[in-house]
Amino acid sequence: MTTLQTENGKNLNLQFDIVGYIVGESKPYRADIIAFRPLAIGEYLYMEYYDYKVLAMVSTSITGSPVITDSLIDPRDIERLIKSIRYGERMYYHRGSIKILGSINGSSSKLYMPPIPPPPGTEVYKAPKSALAKVFSQNGREFIRIGTLLRELDVEVRVNINKIVSRHLGILAMTGMGKSNLVALIAKRIAELGGTTIIFDYHGEYSSMRPPNIIVNVVKPKINPLSLDLEEIARLLNIPRNATRQRMALRECIENMDEGDFFMKLKKCLQGRVGRYGVSAQKVLDSVIAYEGFLKRILNEKIEDIVNSIILGAINIVDLSDLHLNQADAIVSHWLSRVLEARKIDVWSNGSQGIPSPLVLVIEEAHIFISADSDTATRRSAESIVREGRKFGIGLIVVSQRPRGLDPTILSQLGNLAILRIVHPEDQQYVAKHCEPITQDIVEELPGLNIGEAILLGEWVSVPTIAKIDLVKEKLSGGDMDAAFYWSKTFSARTENLGM
Repeated sequence: MTTLQTENGKNLNLQFDIVGYIVGESKPYRADIIAFRPLAIGEYLYMEYYDYKVLAMVSTSITGSPVITDSLIDPRDIERLIKSIRYGERMYYHRGSIKILGSINGSSSKLYMPPIPPPPGTEVYKAPKSALAKVFSQNGREFIRIGTLLRELDVEVRVNINKIVSRHLGILAMTGMGKSNLVALIAKRIAELGGTTIIFDYHGEYSSMRPPNIIVNVVKPKINPLSLDLEEIARLLNIPRNATRQRMALRECIENMDEGDFFMKLKKCLQGRVGRYGVSAQKVLDSVIAYEGFLKRILNEKIEDIVNSIILGAINIVDLSDLHLNQADAIVSHWLSRVLEARKIDVWSNGSQGIPSPLVLVIEEAHIFISADSDTATRRSAESIVREGRKFGIGLIVVSQRPRGLDPTILSQLGNLAILRIVHPEDQQYVAKHCEPITQDIVEELPGLNIGEAILLGEWVSVPTIAKIDLVKEKLSGGDMDAAFYWSKTFSARTENLGM
């Protein structure tokens, strides 16, 4: 029996279920345990020693036998051993390693690392739900629910949304593990608080979202060409960064551009530059002619500033699904730069101009837009966001199924992580190398996660958390396609038409 103080100052008398005992050498942050039953990875445990009330998490679990060992090479020997064991006699053991998360003292939900390790023989208990709720289900307007503890499904997991705005977030996992569901859930929770999210949707996964009582504003990526800089226009025209003379010709033309029939004036200007830049100007002109029809769908001089298309308090989705990569890169870069500029103006003008509210930006397929291997326009804009966004109330969520393709500088500046299942060893090691909260024992857990299960790390949670993420039923697309269903419909229609 022990006493635990809750947030409102009340004392709870708790009866714990013993799980096992600390054995061998321990450290203030980890220890080994021999248990009465199998230990589940991610299970939370409780200990008391030297006046510390300590919460711990199972990081490794082993079941073995001193009798049935790998020295037995004949299965008939194992069969005889099993039959000779008396009823109720144990022929195997359960042991594991636990990560000490901190001491629960007083009414605070914060954990403090005890300075001394648990001594051998310390009793280890199943963590009581009241203690878990104190740590993982914190109250306050800055805390949003995103799921439950994986091993205690009736204990809510609530994260600090303010820390996403101030320290950013990486959502990393292989395909089909629940990344976009988590994005939709966070966007939904932010909107329920009256907050604003902008999702750059490369595959058109979010446009069909219809959560109740929440505005979903689908924005087609139309931009006034006169608001674009040289790099953004060059990206739209697929002009390489090393094509120096092509860019010089383009620069001279866009610097002298005024309103009225952008493409006609650009082509006329480039024709006039052929004499000076020769084939380089001609190549730019050819690109303008080749892409003009397509670019007219996204460039329009009558379009207002993209900031005016943002609806505050809503989920804003910039639909990039019809664009080529370079064109989508230019669009995302322009939005990031313009949003950061508008938030700066708001802060500097004391709310009289710009975007008058903090917001969260989400880059899907981030390994494409902020690549470690190529110098994209979005990468440079994202660097500005992760470096300056905190001061101006802009949080960045980076979502990727290929972590090893992400720019390491940006990845290392993400103060919060939600990591779902990752199997590829290179992805695991890349995340461990560039993400400060990741340790080797966490890396080893990643392949064992199922769909919708995530390890939450960083400042948005009090301690490392393994959670079952809530399902957003309003997100209708983005899952695996039922190919057999569509094929059977096609086959049925064909046989019906043939009278079979």
